[in-house]
Amino acid sequence: MNVLEQFKATALTLPKQPAHFIETNLADSGEVPHEHLQSTSRQPFGSSCVYKSSILHYRVLAEGDDVKTVYEVAIKIPPNMGEEYFPGDAIGILTYNLPSEVDYVLDRLHLLESANKTYEVKLAKPIKKKNPELPHYVPKYVTPRRLLLECLDIRITPRKALLQAMAGYTGDECEKRLLEILASKEGSNLYNELILKNEMNFLHMLKYVASCRPPLALLIEHLPRLQARPYSIASYGRENQMRIAFAMLNDGKVGLTTHMLESKLLHPSKWDKYLYIYLRQLKPVFHYREEDLEKNIVMIGPGTGMSPYLGFLEYRKGAKASNRKVKLGTAWLITSCRYRNRNYLYEEELKQHVRDGVLDQLHVASSRDADSQYKFVQEVIEDHKEELIDLLLDDGTKLYLCGEGRTMLPRIQDTIVTCMSKVKGIPKTEAADLLAEYRKTGKYLYYSMIRY
Repeated sequence: MNVLEQFKATALTLPKQPAHFIETNLADSGEVPHEHLQSTSRQPFGSSCVYKSSILHYRVLAEGDDVKTVYEVAIKIPPNMGEEYFPGDAIGILTYNLPSEVDYVLDRLHLLESANKTYEVKLAKPIKKKNPELPHYVPKYVTPRRLLLECLDIRITPRKALLQAMAGYTGDECEKRLLEILASKEGSNLYNELILKNEMNFLHMLKYVASCRPPLALLIEHLPRLQARPYSIASYGRENQMRIAFAMLNDGKVGLTTHMLESKLLHPSKWDKYLYIYLRQLKPVFHYREEDLEKNIVMIGPGTGMSPYLGFLEYRKGAKASNRKVKLGTAWLITSCRYRNRNYLYEEELKQHVRDGVLDQLHVASSRDADSQYKFVQEVIEDHKEELIDLLLDDGTKLYLCGEGRTMLPRIQDTIVTCMSKVKGIPKTEAADLLAEYRKTGKYLYYSMIRY
C-alpha cells in the first residue's frame, strides 16, 4: 500500500483509548422485548412517548422516468396524540437497518449462528471506566440480530476512536496499521480524503479491512443509536388519522425508513402494517397556531417541502368553517416540481384551497418543463420581489421555509436576502442581518428536512 509506505517511518500520535465497560454474554434466562427495542426509551427531540400505530391506506402521488416516486401514507392517530400536535409538527418514526447489511455485520463478527439467541448486555467487571452507564436505548436482553437491526447505527461515519478500537481486533498487520494511521493525528489528511470525502461509513470500513472482527460489545460502546427519522405531518383536523408524504431516494441509494415504509405499503403479506411513532419537537418550533390565523404567511417549500403547509391550510379551512368572523391573513405558497403533469404534488387540493379563500397566491415552478415560466422557486421570488418583500417586511407577516437544507434552502434564503436588498435599497449584509433577526424573533421559521 502506498499509504503504508508513506507513513513507514512516521511515529503516530494516537488518542488515549477509553476503557471497555460493556460485555455481552449468552443468557440462560431473560426475555427480549417483542416491540421495537427502542419503543420504551426516550427519544431525541421527543415531545411524547412512543406510540404503536398502524398504516390505514396509501396512494402514489408521483412516479415514472425522471421523477422520484412519492407516496402519501395515512396513519392512525394513537389515543391522546390528536390533542398533542399542532399544524407544522413532525413525527419521528422508529426505523430499522437493512437486513442484508445486518447479516453482513453478523457474518463478520462470526455471530450468524447465534444471531437469534438471547444475550445479556451488562457492565464489564472489573469496572475500569469512571461512572459507566449502559446505553438506555439498548435493553438488558437482546439478540445480536435485533440489536443491530433496531438499536445501533451501522451506517455512521466512523470516528477516529472507533477506527483505533477496530485496529485492536484486526488480524492483518497492514490493515491494522492503516486503521491506526487513520485514527492518528498525523493521518488527519488521509482521514479527510479517504473517509469524509468518499462518505465512507462503518460498513464500508469493514469491507475495506477484511480481517477486522470487533466484538459485539465494542459496537455498543462506539456506534451511536439508530435515530428515528422525522416526517412532517401533512394534515390537520382529520378524524382518527394523519398523513405524511415521502419521496424515495434515487441514484442507487436506499434510505432506511423510506425502504421500510415502501416495503410495508407494497408487500403487506411479508411486512406488518405497524409503525412506532412519536411527536418530534422541532427547534425552533415550526408551528402554525390560532394566534397566527390573522397574520400573513409566506410558505416556501419545494417538492415534499410543502408537506407541513398542507396542515396549515387545513387548519385555516377548519377555522374559517367554524368561525365566520375569523379574519384570515394573506397566505402565499411557493413550491416546485420537475413536471407539472407528472409530479406536481397535491395540485387539485391546493387549487381547491385557492377557490375556498384559504390560500391567496399559489406559485409553482417546474424545472424540466420546456414551456415553464419559472424553473426554480428562486425565479418566482425574484419575479414577485416587490410585492413579496413588502409583505415580508409587514409586522403582521411570518415567513416559513421548509425543504432540503444542505444546498436548496440556503440558495432560496440567499435569493430572499438579495431581493430584500434590491427592493429596499440596502446593502446585502444589512438585509441578511434583518432576516437573521427575524429568525431570532420567530417571524422567520426554517425547517431543514432530513433525507433518509
